[in-house]
Formats: sequence, C-alpha cells, structure tokens
Amino acid sequence: NRGKQAASASDAHGVAKLALCFIGLQASYLTWGIMQEKIMTTQFEPTPLVPDGIFPSATFCVFSNRFLAIIVATLLTLKTHGTMKLAAPLWYFSPCALSNTISSWGQYAALKYVSFPLQVLFKSAKVIPVMLMGKVLNKAQYSVSDYLEAVVITTGVSIFSLSKSSSAAADQTETKMFGFFMLTAYIC
Repeated sequence: NRGKQAASASDAHGVAKLALCFIGLQASYLTWGIMQEKIMTTQFEPTPLVPDGIFPSATFCVFSNRFLAIIVATLLTLKTHGTMKLAAPLWYFSPCALSNTISSWGQYAALKYVSFPLQVLFKSAKVIPVMLMGKVLNKAQYSVSDYLEAVVITTGVSIFSLSKSSSAAADQTETKMFGFFMLTAYIC
C-alpha cells in the first residue's frame, strides 16, 4: 500500500513538473515571438544612420540570441557536468550550428517583409524539408498519408499566403518575394 502511495506521489510530482515546463516554454516562446515582431516591425525614431527608423540588423538579433544562448549553455554545462570538455570535436556540430544560424537570420529578416502570422503559418511547411532530410540522411520511410499530409499543410499555407489581394506596386511585390525567400531560408 505504501509503495502505491509513493508511486502515486511520484507520478503527481512528474505531472506537475511536466505542466510547469510546458507553461514555462509556452510563455517563453510567446514572449520571444511578440518581442521579435515588435523589434523587427516597429517604426522607431529615424536617425542619420537609420533614416527609415526600422531596426536595421537581423544579424544583430541573431548574434544577441546566440550569445545569450552560449552563456546559458555554458553555465548549465558547468553546473551539470563540471567541465566544458566535449567527447566530440567541435567541428562535428558545425553543420547544425550553421543551419540553425542561417534559419534564425532568415526568421528575423523575414519579419521586415511579411507579417508574423504568415511567418508562423509558413513554418508549418517545415515538415517537407524535415521529411526530405530524414529520407536522405536517415533512410527514413514515410507512408503515403504522411506525404499527403505534408502536401495538404503546405498547400494550405500557400493558399493563405497568396490569397490576399493587393494593388501593390512592383517594389512591394519584390519585397514580398524577398520575404518568401527569407522564410524559405528560415524553414530549411
């Protein structure tokens, strides 16, 4: 009987911990998304160096994000393992790090040209590059329904993105296309 009570208390503690982590992650991502859109789309006071008043550098946002991530990761690694020595050489991580950095840059840069909701919807098309890389790198097998779901999601995002009628000038069309290019860099 005591064993069941201990297991029940342990389960309750695990569920509470999971719920706390879920709420913390959702609050962090929501705050991050709101701040990201605000920084990249707000018209600030124009200056001689930034005459349009738009935040000038997606690269700086990525650098700041990565710099803080390195500090936090270093502190957690030192606390958890007591050392920064890695079993694998650093260059093993280079492809993932480079891909992640380019993706983040594309994400920030795209916000100058497309809305945040469009960016969120476009990210749902990420399933296609993930499936392609899974097939190429891991020899993963996907069912026909998996492929159909990926196509339906991507088609829905495309219809939503392109359905807004616009009487925009040619330069706005180019800007929108550049935004789509940035979004493509973001999801790949």
